[in-house]
Amino acid sequence: MTSYAVQKYKEIVTCDEDGMRMLRTPSPPLKEQEWTLVQVTVERLLFVRNEVLKGGAGLAAPQIGLNHPIFLYTPDRTTENLRVVINPSFEPIGADYVIGSEACFSAPLRCTKLKRWRRINVRYQTLEQKWVEDILEGFAAKVFQHEVDHIQGKLIIDHTSAEVTIFKDPKKFAEHMKHVHLEDSKTYS
Repeated sequence: MTSYAVQKYKEIVTCDEDGMRMLRTPSPPLKEQEWTLVQVTVERLLFVRNEVLKGGAGLAAPQIGLNHPIFLYTPDRTTENLRVVINPSFEPIGADYVIGSEACFSAPLRCTKLKRWRRINVRYQTLEQKWVEDILEGFAAKVFQHEVDHIQGKLIIDHTSAEVTIFKDPKKFAEHMKHVHLEDSKTYS
């Protein structure tokens, strides 16, 4: 099984089967008294990413049906560098953006070209409730912005600048995504 969004995974909410509008509903920030939700949500995200999807650059709680501002992401598609992000936000650094291709498990067989900020200043909490601030660029910045979109109730196909390609053949989609991954790898941090 590949980790491309070439099929519908039963644990993933997709844009085609989102009757509750989970993917289009912003996740409110978690407060300290709600922190008991975090560990369970993170464990579920890790299980789905590692055991069901067999990888992936990122996965947000709304994608598994939980309206929590929590996601996982990796700056280089490895599990070793996987990060847990809670209550995220970001600000662009400068006015430069890049146009790149993105796919999403919640939008199977779709690849979208869209604009993302080149460099961003991110802020989020860890499992231990500590605040982290960092500067991301390249692939890491792209994935972080993609996952924040999920927290804000937005999909890659919802961007006004998005150029969406829908693939009928999963093999052609997987082949296309190999090229996208190769391009992305040039900007791993």
